[in-house]
Amino acid sequence: MEHQGTEQEILQEWLKGREIIYRLLARLYRESPGQDVIKALLAEDTLAQLAQGEANEESRRGCQMMDEELKSQKENLKAFEAKLRQDFTRLFVGPGGIKAPPWESVYRSRERLLFGEETLAVRKFYQSFGVSIKNLYREPDDHLSLELEFMSWLCARALEELPRGEWKLYLEGQKRFLREHLLEWVPAFTKDMENNAETAFFRGLASFTRGFLLQDLEEVQAVLDA
Repeated sequence: MEHQGTEQEILQEWLKGREIIYRLLARLYRESPGQDVIKALLAEDTLAQLAQGEANEESRRGCQMMDEELKSQKENLKAFEAKLRQDFTRLFVGPGGIKAPPWESVYRSRERLLFGEETLAVRKFYQSFGVSIKNLYREPDDHLSLELEFMSWLCARALEELPRGEWKLYLEGQKRFLREHLLEWVPAFTKDMENNAETAFFRGLASFTRGFLLQDLEEVQAVLDA
């Protein structure tokens, strides 16, 4: 029984850690990091700690790139925040040609259009777990920040269900969502980010995101197999 308790504690820590990482990534793709986020990352040494805990080399390198640039800009936070905002806008928002469009449908449809079949497939996946997005029909369901938020939510639900034994349902959902959605387009998207970002922060974020998702699928599969 003691061994089982220990196993459950390890699972709890693992799910909690993943929930936090997915939430952080969702936020970084939703809006350019303001001074509050930058200061929090610096104060808690978040990125350096993440780098230490990452098994994936690409993910670790990405964290280190982000961390090094943040720390080198400590004395010029206002100017650096503006530089990040400019890079974020160029990469993900526009106007003009968006360098790394943050929607699954753009990468997976031949016409590179929004609100296509892929968007509907993502919406259907959310709905199969009783989730719907706030700005339905005004905001594509397959924006990367929403897909990452959904993964964070699945981690939280698995954590809640851990004592009751239903947690594997949410872990299976994560495995399927990684395979059927995130890993079908994020590798190409993050390559576009790396090729077009003007800051080491966003190049590092691309590397961290891609490495983390690949490693996460391996870990989820290993836990399900165990």
